[in-house]
Parts: sequence; C-alpha cells; structure tokens
Amino acid sequence: MDLFRHDGHLTDEALAALVTGMPLDETARLEMAEHLAYCDLCLQRYTDALAGTPLLMPEHSCRESLWRRVRARTVRIFTSRYAAAAAGIVLALTLVWGSGYEGFRLPELPEDRPTVSDGLRKWNESLDSAMSGLNEFFDGLGRQAPPAQGGN
Repeated sequence: MDLFRHDGHLTDEALAALVTGMPLDETARLEMAEHLAYCDLCLQRYTDALAGTPLLMPEHSCRESLWRRVRARTVRIFTSRYAAAAAGIVLALTLVWGSGYEGFRLPELPEDRPTVSDGLRKWNESLDSAMSGLNEFFDGLGRQAPPAQGGN
C-alpha cells in the first residue's frame, strides 16, 4: 500500500487504514502523523473521514462527581467568606450588650442661649459630660474583660 501520492499528500487508502485502525508498521504511522501535523489539506480529509465513525462513550459519567465537587466548593467558599463576618458581628454584639451599658446619649443642647459665650460654655459642659460617659463606658469594658492566662 502506498502512503503518499505523487504530489506529496496522503492517499485515500492510507487515510482509510488510519481511520479503521488497520495494523500499520511503526514507521508508516510515524510518517503519517508527521505529515498530518503540518499539512492542513490532509488533516481536513482525515477529519472528514473520522466524522462518519462512531464516537467512544465513557464507561462512567463524571457529571455527578463534578456536581458534588461544585456544591462542596460552593459551601466551602460561602462558609469561609461569611463565617468570619458573622463571628465578628456576634462578638461585637456580645461586647456591647454584655457590658451593661444602656446606650450612648448625645448631649442635649440648651434651649435658652442668651449669648454666644454662654452657649459655648454650656456646650463645653455638655460635651465634657458626654466624654466622661464615653470614658466610663470604655473603662467598664476594661474591668469586665477576663484576665489573661498563660496558654502553656
């Protein structure tokens, strides 16, 4: 059997032998593979010849195992992304509600402000009282913190 025509392309017999899986010697297979690697015309003819052959079906479908892996990865991403945020929120709420502090109240502005200096003085007093309330809040947090223990 001739592998190549006089113009250098593969013969129809050679392509048919390759498609049907006819036993060929190693040198012939190597020459045909090398020719198909660079000749687009013969590669197109080989592809057209393969179009009529039945495709191989896998023994086991990988669809279920892939869906299982996708679901597991989605759960892992969701928990890693939102678990840290949820833990931070719970910790912050525990500190605020567990401290016994009833809330931070803004200072009330005085109703009667006869002069600018009186208004500033009263404002400074209100601001001082608000700051002292804030300092008491943070001092209360420091007192309620458990003492650090050696972990070793």
